[in-house]
Amino acid sequence: MKEKSYDKIRVVQATPYYPPHVGGIENLVRDLSHYLRERGHDVVVVTSDIPKGASKVDEIRTYRFKAIDIPYMPYVFNLKKKINRIDGDIFHSHSPSPFFSKAIDKRPHVITYHSDLEVPPSVGRLRIPRPLRRSAEYLYEKMYARPILDSCDAIIATSKSYADSSPILCDYRYEVIPNAINIKKFDAVLSENLRSSLRDSQLPPPERKPRVLFVGRLFQGKGIEYLIRTVPRVIKEVPQARYTIVGDGEERDRLERLTKKLNVHEYVKFTGFIRFEELVKMYAESSVLVLPSITRLENFGIVLLEAMACRTPVIASKIPGVMDLVTNENGLLVEPKSVEGLAEAIISIIHDENKVIKMGEKGRRLVEEEYNWDVVGAKIIDLYRKLIIQKNEKA
Repeated sequence: MKEKSYDKIRVVQATPYYPPHVGGIENLVRDLSHYLRERGHDVVVVTSDIPKGASKVDEIRTYRFKAIDIPYMPYVFNLKKKINRIDGDIFHSHSPSPFFSKAIDKRPHVITYHSDLEVPPSVGRLRIPRPLRRSAEYLYEKMYARPILDSCDAIIATSKSYADSSPILCDYRYEVIPNAINIKKFDAVLSENLRSSLRDSQLPPPERKPRVLFVGRLFQGKGIEYLIRTVPRVIKEVPQARYTIVGDGEERDRLERLTKKLNVHEYVKFTGFIRFEELVKMYAESSVLVLPSITRLENFGIVLLEAMACRTPVIASKIPGVMDLVTNENGLLVEPKSVEGLAEAIISIIHDENKVIKMGEKGRRLVEEEYNWDVVGAKIIDLYRKLIIQKNEKA
């Protein structure tokens, strides 16, 4: 009997959230789904109905199940029964949100372990005592994380440094396959902006502004407070510098109050969420993107790749996962929560236009060679095929 080649694989992706819900994992699952579909594979996404009333956002077949909106962990009743009705050659789930991964008992099942669970000290105005946070993390590890990892067929870690430092993942065999971005989407916007600039003025596009950019959800773990506290020092050295905070979240009000308390509100702009085309333009016009995260919930930092795709240098906290992306050639690493370290790194980059250009080019090359979907997606498909063949050999 001729062995099946699996040129067309039926892939079921299970994820707690999917666009239009905003987040790095959501975008990653969407981009992976499109990559697989463009290569002739059949893709289904299983997710929650959060945000409520979400309409169809793309051509990917999507099942949005009614869910209880528990923060970061939407819960769907009878989820296992619902997923078992869906046929597929392989099931790919995304943690740390446990319910979707735990509901899958079909095989083969691969999990991308995006991060450990770290309960924040507060959610909005609700303070969570440390003993309660630690108890929740312990229960998550014992009741969900380890049983799920014990039962799956393969584990994808997005970086070696994060996996090796994880108190959970370090005990398991895993395969490192990083996250990726669709460079072509960024290039299409950048090319259009260039054409518009030339058409409107017959002059090259303007030079980068001394803009310090943050992109992400505004919550405590992102460390945005420490970035804002650099403003007085940076403005003293580079008076024309300006900060732009892109994104929204429970910390926004507090952060805006902090800018007023420090009397730097005229130098810091909060945009909320913006369209993709505006975001790409923002990346391209900024001198540096800063990701000052302070917790293990930040295991990679896709915004770093997005900035690099636009030839923008990056500054990030020296934490596992994130530090694998940043070298002295494409950006700078600083110790978490170090206002002084952040300020010095920002000044050293925005003061030097040649450094901005050189770091930007190095970052772009890194994304092209290691973090675009043509490279990363091929590794995921190879893993799918290997697991499917192994399953059939055991049958």
